[in-house]
Amino acid sequence: MFVDPQSVTYGGATKSLPAISRSEDSSTYALNDAGTQYTLKLSHQFKARNRVVARLQRDAYASDPLVPTQNILAGATATLTVDFPKIGMTAADAVALSKALVSWLSDANLGKLVGGET
Repeated sequence: MFVDPQSVTYGGATKSLPAISRSEDSSTYALNDAGTQYTLKLSHQFKARNRVVARLQRDAYASDPLVPTQNILAGATATLTVDFPKIGMTAADAVALSKALVSWLSDANLGKLVGGET
């Protein structure tokens, strides 16, 4: 199990997310930071294929551009899913593949991807 709390850095600021639920195959960490909710969910499935997921979500209220006197909930999620077979690939292979993707996601490449380039 990961330590409690988990830390993430958003916009240059470190956020400390305490555990709010834990089970055998998942943990959820969350922080309400002045009305902005951060949620980190870590999970795994080990069946015919192995799947591990790290999901970070940020929800905040923003002014509705159509009705400026009202606020709307705006949320975004970033997910890393690693899916690999039990036979023919080791956990080390899955880690190497994941690290290759994470290193490719430089600021420049991530900006292009989020901007719609493929």
